[in-house]
Amino acid sequence: MRISVVVPNFNKERTLHECLSAVYAQSPPPAEVIVVDDASTDRSRRIAAGFPCVVVAFPVNRGVSAARNAGAARATGDVLFFVDSDIALAPGALAAVVRTLEAHPDCGVVQGIYDLRPLHDDGPVEAYKTLFEHFWRRRATGVTATTMFALTAVPRAVFELVGGFDERLRDAEDVEFGTRVPSRYEIRVSDEIVGRHDDVDRLWPYLSELFRRAVTYADAVVVARWERPVAGADGADGADGAGRTPHRVDLASVVGMAASALAVGTASLALVSPRLALLALGPLAAFVVADRELLAFALRHRGPWFLLYAAGLRWLTHLTEFVGMGLGVCGALLRRVRAGRARRVTPVSQR
Repeated sequence: MRISVVVPNFNKERTLHECLSAVYAQSPPPAEVIVVDDASTDRSRRIAAGFPCVVVAFPVNRGVSAARNAGAARATGDVLFFVDSDIALAPGALAAVVRTLEAHPDCGVVQGIYDLRPLHDDGPVEAYKTLFEHFWRRRATGVTATTMFALTAVPRAVFELVGGFDERLRDAEDVEFGTRVPSRYEIRVSDEIVGRHDDVDRLWPYLSELFRRAVTYADAVVVARWERPVAGADGADGADGAGRTPHRVDLASVVGMAASALAVGTASLALVSPRLALLALGPLAAFVVADRELLAFALRHRGPWFLLYAAGLRWLTHLTEFVGMGLGVCGALLRRVRAGRARRVTPVSQR
């Protein structure tokens, strides 16, 4: 089983050397390593040139979807392993990919998890983000329905069948990819495939990234799902005959988003009467119940003070996702209504 490692990169000079060093330290080693540099303006290309990898250099920035597709097109291996340039794989990650694919012949996607420790510890925002990513990825170990391509392997035949990544998307492109995987293939998470991630470490960039991803997710996954039937629980093909994998929404996240928004709304009633602010206690309790496992995990690993910080940041996360999802759904539906009206008024001869 020949594995081609594809590393999309944009301005990651801080971590690219660690990423490639960890890839080349794998046993067995990859058949080839392809770095796709998405028009970086830092020292990334010089760093990549220090390794025996193929470097595909974009003249202009095209986004991670285009970078991954270009790497896949250049690859010759049986399996495509995508790893982001801010991740350093733990030893044995590629061997775990081989074991998983050999043990589960129907597996079409196998993805890894983040280590509980960040690649570079740059403060509490990154500590929270890393802890959260580790928690939910490890909890999803086994068969799942959601794809995240930070460290993920796909057999070439499955990748070509799905059609690669949608290059119109710069956020949530990996989740959207998973909605097009035929339902006859399993999507798995393995806790034997581990990488240390250098995550976002400041509050505003974190919330901005979260907001953009929520808007794109709402359009590319949620609204598109209404228009494109997927396979049901019985595995029957969708209306397009593709038998696509249904994307399941995390109920705890939905409750957390709704509770966070309601807490803000009810707390604002304090402007009318301070007693009305007590109405916010109900949504806040629902938020705590929905995220109790994550908050307990934060308490065990970081202590009570970090628990308070994580709870506040988790509340901000839910609120940002709620606003982003709402705007994304409204914008997507509005564009579709306008497109429908335009089709109705266009003469048949001009269509």
